[in-house]
Amino acid sequence: MGKTRVQEYVEGFADQTIRFTPYALKKTGLVQSQVLLKIEDYTLICAPYQLSMSHGIFLVVLSTQEITFFQQFQKKLCTITLTFQNTGSKKPLSLMLRATLDRVGPVKGKQNVCMMDASIRSCPNDLVMIIGDYLTSFAALKSQYDVFREKQIVMDAGSAKLMRYNNYMELFVGAAKTRATLLSLSTGSVVARLSMEIPGVAEDAACSVRLYFQIYQFMVNGKITKVEKSPSGQSTVTASIEFSPELLEIVDDYFYRKSIQGRS
Repeated sequence: MGKTRVQEYVEGFADQTIRFTPYALKKTGLVQSQVLLKIEDYTLICAPYQLSMSHGIFLVVLSTQEITFFQQFQKKLCTITLTFQNTGSKKPLSLMLRATLDRVGPVKGKQNVCMMDASIRSCPNDLVMIIGDYLTSFAALKSQYDVFREKQIVMDAGSAKLMRYNNYMELFVGAAKTRATLLSLSTGSVVARLSMEIPGVAEDAACSVRLYFQIYQFMVNGKITKVEKSPSGQSTVTASIEFSPELLEIVDDYFYRKSIQGRS
């Protein structure tokens, strides 16, 4: 008898972790406002940070005194409640996980934010499927990164319409930012004309790009690889960017739509 998907996911992804970016929250359907950690008679509203089939890390807003208080419950039992809103069902899925509270401590550089680590005693099949489906999809996306990396898309009116681009982009260099006109992009780079000069724009400078599409608005980190100035003094910047699942989905969909358009 063949293995079930649950068995395959447990064998393939038991030690892999989901980092809860906005993309991961959307794709898993986890309702961020309904993540609860119950420790004896205390119920805490948490922000999910990381999750695997055996472990969870959660962020909680607590004072220094409260963090010290909850440290007494380390190595004791707790209950994690997770609620998922699946797109295929109107009724949310609520899971209660028995766990052991491993560690309670402050987050460095974040005042009144506490990090709580918990070991999950038994991962229910529903959660195995959610984690496994997400990690499978994410791995497939990542494998396409290099496929589209060199396929530069000129951002004209036709491309913007197919990609559902909102014609809004921001470039961040250090603490400075400026709006920019997106000239072209791929999964690995962007070329943009800056609307105003900001300090720090130079080759090899670290940067971040925020792109606004109809289905996603997201930030991606990168590095400036080229800066050119026009006779009028405006700068055009080329930047290499890191893997972004949102952008990869958009680019993949763009080439699919373009292929259909070419056949019609």
